[in-house]
Amino acid sequence: MSIGKRLIDLARSNLTDFRSAFDRDHLRDLLSPSKEPEAPEEGKAEEDDAESVGARAGRRARKVRDAAEDAWERAYESAKARAGVRGEPPSDPAADRRRWYKTLELQPGADLKTVRRSYRKLLLQYHPDKFANDPAKQKVATEVTRRLTEAYNGLTRYLGG
Repeated sequence: MSIGKRLIDLARSNLTDFRSAFDRDHLRDLLSPSKEPEAPEEGKAEEDDAESVGARAGRRARKVRDAAEDAWERAYESAKARAGVRGEPPSDPAADRRRWYKTLELQPGADLKTVRRSYRKLLLQYHPDKFANDPAKQKVATEVTRRLTEAYNGLTRYLGG
């Protein structure tokens, strides 16, 4: 097969793919209920079935542009409502400390030495490397050790260690 024949076949297949992509969108638009019926344009002599690929592509591009503008407006309004707050909302430090002590299985008010001892004991018990043969258990152990480390770091900062 010559290179010219291959190029012609490739161009024909790409054109067919391009045309069928628009046909699927046209059929999808017919199946989905439209919010508002489109008003027929004045002087429109052709039927919808006979309209050009370019006209359908232009209409689809306008729909996408309008949807993008609506999404942008919603995102802007949402950001304005948050008033520049980034990340998670501020939490209660006392509640965080209680949660950290509970995570490390300690009574609130334990000293730094007890916190370290409990952290090391629990880390040895739930370390992900102990569950290397079972991926599900290893994933859970990874989450547990992440929470243990978060609690330990928070209490260490709080207790001045």
